[in-house]
Amino acid sequence: MSRRTARPRKPLKNETPADASGPVLAWCTGSRCAGLRRLADGEDHEQQIVSTIRATPGAVLINSPCLGRCELACVAAVARRDGPNDQIGPLAWFSGLEDHGRFHALREWLRAGGPQQILQPDRILPPALRAATCGTTPAPRIRRG
Repeated sequence: MSRRTARPRKPLKNETPADASGPVLAWCTGSRCAGLRRLADGEDHEQQIVSTIRATPGAVLINSPCLGRCELACVAAVARRDGPNDQIGPLAWFSGLEDHGRFHALREWLRAGGPQQILQPDRILPPALRAATCGTTPAPRIRRG
């Protein structure tokens, strides 16, 4: 059986890869989240997330040593980034991502472009992610230069 990998969309003539809009994923790599993922199904979730983000046009991955929400089990936060304006919307938080169904639903949703509305990142979600939603927070503040 051959493995096919998704290829990112080629930029348009006057577009750079940074211009593409897409999801921003804040992924917890802390010891509790990583340990729970390994115990749950033994898969290498980190490599799967990296390959998903690389294959998604406009996607950005922020690895965090700890997102500080250990009481919620494995967590991640997702926002929408408007590439041309370089604006990032609020973060939708998801918990229990050690669960196989939730983790794969997150990957598929990201692969499909993640949140489509910058101000409402949790408006339209796959059913498996609706149960994983644990709130939204304001957009991250990122210092430039």
